[in-house]
Amino acid sequence: MKVIEWTGKCQRCFEETSTHIMSMYSTRLICMACKDKEAQQDDYQSAVNADNAAIKSGNFNFKGIGEK
Repeated sequence: MKVIEWTGKCQRCFEETSTHIMSMYSTRLICMACKDKEAQQDDYQSAVNADNAAIKSGNFNFKGIGEK
């Protein structure tokens, strides 16, 4: 798995931003507005739980549960 390098633009909406976070659904680096939208999705908690389970099992390169 290769994480795409940060270029200063959200990898989902492509807006310029100085802050970013990795999506819970993929390895995309997204802006905080996209993160807020992501957190409103019905399956967001499932994505968080899957990420936490991966980390607990030693998988620090979890690629997410996939975007819709």
